Amino acid sequence: LHDRTVIGSDCSIGTNVTVGGKSKHYNVPVIGNNVYIATGAKILGPITIGSNVTIGANAVVICDVPNNVVMAGVPAKIIKYIE
Repeated sequence: LHDRTVIGSDCSIGTNVTVGGKSKHYNVPVIGNNVYIATGAKILGPITIGSNVTIGANAVVICDVPNNVVMAGVPAKIIKYIE
């Protein structure tokens, strides 16, 4: 986890997860509340992860994520909306 990363409350982060910046960018990820990041996921760059989000195992997230979704894949895409 990058030392400047902002993480909200009630978040769960699996093992071998990378959260950090991209080269030539000062900003790092901002993670909302009630987020679950599964094992091996990578959250990279100056992006914002919304609240009530699940990020699947080994997903690579390189763009902003809205609230109430499930993300998976390389690169990560929305696979489900949480109601």
